Amino acid sequence: MRSANSPDYLSCRPENEEQVQFNNSGDLYLKAIENAGGVPYQLVFGPLLGDGYFLNAGYGIKQLFGIGSGEFTEALFQRMIDEIITVNDDTPFEPVVLREKIIDGTIQKYIAEYKVTTSSGDKKWIRDSSIAVVDDKTGKATGLIGIFFDITGQKQTIKLLETAREKATESDRLKTAFLNNLSHEIRTPLNAIVGFSTMLNEPGQLSENRLEFQDIITHSSDHLLEIVDDVVEISKIEAKAVRIIKKEVNINQMLQRVYDRFKPDAEEKNLLLRYDAPIEEREIIITTDGYKLFQTLTNLLSNAVKFTKEGKVEFGCSIKENKIEFYVSDTGIGIGLEDRPNIFKPFYQAESSITKRYEGTGLGLSIAKAYVELLGGEIWFRSEPARGSVFCFNVPDMSKD
Repeated sequence: MRSANSPDYLSCRPENEEQVQFNNSGDLYLKAIENAGGVPYQLVFGPLLGDGYFLNAGYGIKQLFGIGSGEFTEALFQRMIDEIITVNDDTPFEPVVLREKIIDGTIQKYIAEYKVTTSSGDKKWIRDSSIAVVDDKTGKATGLIGIFFDITGQKQTIKLLETAREKATESDRLKTAFLNNLSHEIRTPLNAIVGFSTMLNEPGQLSENRLEFQDIITHSSDHLLEIVDDVVEISKIEAKAVRIIKKEVNINQMLQRVYDRFKPDAEEKNLLLRYDAPIEEREIIITTDGYKLFQTLTNLLSNAVKFTKEGKVEFGCSIKENKIEFYVSDTGIGIGLEDRPNIFKPFYQAESSITKRYEGTGLGLSIAKAYVELLGGEIWFRSEPARGSVFCFNVPDMSKD
């Protein structure tokens, strides 16, 4: 027997050959391979695929597949394989075709990667590097001599790197879209401020026109300030420079403040705006960061009013499992299935074809999520396109920390 493509090695024997002896050199080779992290094996082919058996398999077979070398058969190995990736493009991955090409000598060296399910149910990636064992008389391959390597860790590392690269690429794409959208968002209120300020000072303007111009300038200034605040805040969040300032917060009073803030906007759009206090008979006071809690509610209400053309917007809270759970519901445009996995990502809204019709930077939900998590809570939502959305979040009483 010989292995395919056996090289004719130059002789390096000493003059006095009797002085050098290698006992059990085959075992030493096997141990050297296993010491390098491989599991050596010899597979003897049977009449059909799966009829073969492993000869001289390394001790690492047990650790690799969960089966001892004496019980590890070709049929068992074939059943473990979930996926095959061949390294060379001209190597067939169909096992029967591959076996035929190895036997007739078309393929003499074989390298492939297997995704396997071991006897314990673990998923592993195995690299198989082998050469054919050829019968000198027939010229046909009778088996394989090869080495198994566990490359699960390498595969996981590659996957993590690919995921990180995809996230970085997606983040850059969204930031580019955000910056393009931001320039438009900033120019719009600035143009209004500059234009109507100029018109305000023109002689002969009627008093009612001046009042209208002042309202436009005020609204544009508030909008511009909101844009700047959002950009500054998301920058602080990404830099992990946001601090929690704990103090007592009256929940009932906060809900009233939120209602008062959005009541004019709702009335302007003929929307019904209402809220539910947790317990009307007494005030609810918790210790938390009142500013961040207020901003979270504000961001959610802002979206609800913005994306609701008709119907109602409701918000409120209740006490559940030692936490205050808030909700904001609307009868607006809803959120499509394709957008739901990304709805809390920074800058995502800037890329949405639907939301481009509305004012805003698209940072409100990502800021709300960051605030809720900083306060020790969770945020979630349910939505149906064209029928509305419900956003919920909870926060604990930090006085108990």
